[in-house]
Amino acid sequence: MRSSLPPALLAGAQRNVPLAVQIADQLRGRIASGDWPVGARIPSEHELTAALGASRNTVREAVRGLVHAGLLQPRPGDGTYVLATSELEVAFRRRARAERATHVLEVREALEIHAARLAAVRADDAVVAALGARLDERDAQDDVDSFREVDLRFHLEVVAAARNPLLLELYEGLDRRSTYPDDDGDLSMAVDPDAPGRGDPHRLLVAAIADHDPAAAQEVATRLIRHARRMLHRTVTPEGRS
Repeated sequence: MRSSLPPALLAGAQRNVPLAVQIADQLRGRIASGDWPVGARIPSEHELTAALGASRNTVREAVRGLVHAGLLQPRPGDGTYVLATSELEVAFRRRARAERATHVLEVREALEIHAARLAAVRADDAVVAALGARLDERDAQDDVDSFREVDLRFHLEVVAAARNPLLLELYEGLDRRSTYPDDDGDLSMAVDPDAPGRGDPHRLLVAAIADHDPAAAQEVATRLIRHARRMLHRTVTPEGRS
């Protein structure tokens, strides 16, 4: 994905604030706003220099600062890509990666359950339809890696439906993949063994959100986390991941 160019900065430059800092703030704003999403390639140094009306050295310094902050990642011969949306996400992700998977799951529990309640209050019909479509996409996968990737996106979109940017940012910083089991890759993770015949609890969560029923959404989200914990414990030892 190619990112759009930012507007010129020099005309509105602030005195007593280094130009490289102002440019870095403007680029950071494009990332935070979603104009430059994670995974997107930002404009080249030459393009940024021309668009911003700044020297190449100043633009290089601004970009280097965002690389050091963990927001951007240079790929020699390819360009520079967005790696994270904010310094908070970077710091939280680094901290979460240092924790045991069971600890990450406990944080997932707190965030996902509260997000489910908020989503049941705030989500509109379009969001509900998108969640259902995401589950259709997940169920169409025939290998475990693709299934898990789409499942991860579904849970992220439930949290996004809570419409709380800080909650979403914290959630994005979690190493959620570490809380998925590394066993035989059984796609039955969507089945709740505590509720045979009641269907996929992910679908029940979407139904609770559609019904604007926070209590029901919380109940289903809790059940999903409980199931995830059981699955995880198959591959995690008391000292950490096996």
